[in-house]
Amino acid sequence: MLKFSDPTMLAAARGRVSSLRWRMLIGALFAVGAMSVLNSVEAGISWYLVLCLAMGLDYMLGSSYLESRGDEARRTAGPLFVWGCVFSICVFVTLPLVLASFGGAPGEVLGVLMASSSLVSVMLFSFQAPRFMYLCAAPAVVALLAMPFIPLHEAPASAMQGALGVGCGVVGFLAYIARSALNNTKMINGWRAANQAAKDRQLEAELKRAEAEEANRAKSEFLAVMTHELRTPLNAVIGYAEIIQEDLDAEGRKELSEDAGRITGSARHLLGLIDQILNLSSIDAGNESLAVRDVDVRKLLEDAVNAAQDDAREAGNRISLRVSADAERAHTDGNKLTVAVAALVSNAVKFTSQGLIAVTAELDRVDAIDMLVIAISDTGRGIARENLASIFKPFTQIDHGATRSKGGMGLGLSIAQRMANALGGEVSVVSELGSGSTFTLRTPLRVKHQHAVRAAA
Repeated sequence: MLKFSDPTMLAAARGRVSSLRWRMLIGALFAVGAMSVLNSVEAGISWYLVLCLAMGLDYMLGSSYLESRGDEARRTAGPLFVWGCVFSICVFVTLPLVLASFGGAPGEVLGVLMASSSLVSVMLFSFQAPRFMYLCAAPAVVALLAMPFIPLHEAPASAMQGALGVGCGVVGFLAYIARSALNNTKMINGWRAANQAAKDRQLEAELKRAEAEEANRAKSEFLAVMTHELRTPLNAVIGYAEIIQEDLDAEGRKELSEDAGRITGSARHLLGLIDQILNLSSIDAGNESLAVRDVDVRKLLEDAVNAAQDDAREAGNRISLRVSADAERAHTDGNKLTVAVAALVSNAVKFTSQGLIAVTAELDRVDAIDMLVIAISDTGRGIARENLASIFKPFTQIDHGATRSKGGMGLGLSIAQRMANALGGEVSVVSELGSGSTFTLRTPLRVKHQHAVRAAA
């Protein structure tokens, strides 16, 4: 079905409008041939004038269609242009039938050449608008099929005139063939140029991507080294601050002891941030591999809960832990699982106040594979539905004010997801604003010993 606002129709219209001069010249050549074959100047001139009228109508309707604005205007101008094209072609193929009927053998040969030229002209643009061009090709096809059934008559022209008319037909037909060849060559060269340009852009993009990956790897390696080096003096600061606090407590100097405690707390918080950057940069640098071993899941979760107890009590939260009997042992990378669980528990504590945080672990069997399912539920503020898709992106902070007040960088959930991916699992979330959240970590209970796959940033 033709769509009169389709881009292919516009391309066909441009092609027919731009080829008007060419068709007029070839039409003049065929008119000379018809004049010679029919031995009638009046017949040739009359036919050429009718052809010019039809082509002029075709040109005006095509220009009107191209200049129309909006789908509504094109739906009006489109059918007029189509029928104008069909009328022009019908006029062009009417002469071949007249020539075959009254021009004798030379007239029939010239008629076949003219109808074939019309068919070639239409097929030039068949790749742009097939349905439209097939419609325009119908008159020429009908004329060619009718040629064998037209009885031959004695030629009205001399042999020399008949040869001249056939010669004009041959030249016109070859001109259409040459134009078709030039058009195809131009189209193929355009495709080759476009293909080469696409290859060049792809190669350039691959080079830029390789450079970006190398720069990202260098950055990650630098961060990994720097954060590792920062841990040593920071641990010393924490150690000395704790010693000073103990001495001050023994001397009964409570205010100074609290100051030393603040130093310790700030240093531990900074150490936690450095650990997050170290974990993230190690994954980005591709240096992380799995160290699979037997893991006591219950003890791992108890340690994660105990590490968050102080912050939980400060916010007035209670943390409960439940581990099913069949989920107490796992064969996995304990370090990565610890980092993921700690990040999820810390996130729950951070965004819950005077509430309950429930940590559960159980076994689930999916497609004959045992999966360790660790869920961390809280009664905190929850997450809006439109923000759920972005919370696992690094450095993403949904509530900037609350996160900044607690010193977060928006890395915890991203690291948890990457660690889960490295273990062959994932972290999912179900949340409703104002009703709390549940983060679920799913990993195989028995992880195969292989290198971790680096998660995409």
